[in-house]
Amino acid sequence: MYFRKNSLFFAGFCSPLSNSLIGGVFFMLQAKTEYGTIVTLASFTKKEISSVKEKTQFFCPACQEPVIVKAGAKITPHFAHSSKSSCPAQEGGEGGYHEKGKLLLYQWLRWQQLDVQLEAYLPAINQRPDILVKLKNKTVAVEYQCARIPPTDVIKRNEGYHREGIVPIWILGANRFNRRERNEIRIDQFQLHFIHQFSADFPLTLYFFCPDTLRFSSFQDFYFTALQRAIGKMTIRKLNDMRFTDLFKTSFFSPQQLFQVWKQEKRSFRIRPSRRVYGRELAWNQWLYVNAIHRQSLPSIVYLPVSAQFRMITQPWDWQSRICLEIIYPLASGETFSLQRCMRVLRQHLRHSSLFPLMKSTDNPVYQYLQLLQKLQIIKETPSGHFIKQKPFMFYEHIEAAIDGDSQLMDQLMLKQNMGMFH
Repeated sequence: MYFRKNSLFFAGFCSPLSNSLIGGVFFMLQAKTEYGTIVTLASFTKKEISSVKEKTQFFCPACQEPVIVKAGAKITPHFAHSSKSSCPAQEGGEGGYHEKGKLLLYQWLRWQQLDVQLEAYLPAINQRPDILVKLKNKTVAVEYQCARIPPTDVIKRNEGYHREGIVPIWILGANRFNRRERNEIRIDQFQLHFIHQFSADFPLTLYFFCPDTLRFSSFQDFYFTALQRAIGKMTIRKLNDMRFTDLFKTSFFSPQQLFQVWKQEKRSFRIRPSRRVYGRELAWNQWLYVNAIHRQSLPSIVYLPVSAQFRMITQPWDWQSRICLEIIYPLASGETFSLQRCMRVLRQHLRHSSLFPLMKSTDNPVYQYLQLLQKLQIIKETPSGHFIKQKPFMFYEHIEAAIDGDSQLMDQLMLKQNMGMFH
């Protein structure tokens, strides 16, 4: 219980707050006096706020313009620019939910005796991270993001931090946390930009924090079962039971856990009733029709778990079936194909790597899938980088046979893991 003695402070910030900008004007938690002293208004009592409001002039640390004290029963005490301000640091202001969470995270870090600054302005890159943490050998910018912003803004901010040698960590507000099952959440296209991977062996990670419940959630080692659904390892803690270093702890699926869950996903895929589809899913259904194939008859090697699925803009069963049917199926055993050919077929299916600025690895989902097929001895990679078809794969005539075949294939993958055939 690292910070139990400070629980009264946390409790004091659990009342409902406004979720909108005050009058459409950007506001901030800190300002400086005419003598250069940095003041955090939310740490003052109501009486102290009334006193300083009358006696002290405050200025924005970034643009030096005068700012106004704002305080009330339903808002976090803060400073605001005038509506005509041209301050370069006021871009991206959010509402009371955000300000409340930012202040709680700041106090949490301070209690760990870390060198931490709230809303520090970085003139070299014209950015103001929510929180700046200086460690022994690195500086970390903590951004608490509750509102949807353009992806270009996320990319631009991260580029700025990287130029300054600063490590960015983005914590999403729990208002963006959509939990569907115990270990399943919905991840929309906006949230893809906040997937962290600090090193090649660090699991894919998303962070969430709720300032109302004081719960911090980490979602790690996740696999997309569909475009906006992912299964992964969920960890939920009370903020005052955590340290900053807990953000870098890891949790992984065991292959047995993964394949057991995926067995259920494949069953759901087989028995899912037909429904009206649009866009890419409609195009895939039409492609199946042209090739005289039904979803229920697809081979079991279609729709396998690939950790880099987030790089694809099409469903896993879509692009995997195209590799199997367009490239591998027409080949006779012993004939070869290349990864480059697969990439050409799927060139319209991939997202650009620049959309993932917090990722340290460049795993290729297509190559990951081919590696799974190699484990199943469907294909074999040659020293020259080509793949040899080793044996044919079967289609199904009945859904019962398909479900049974899917289950056997998942069991086969689990068995190969137990024999040491997976890393």
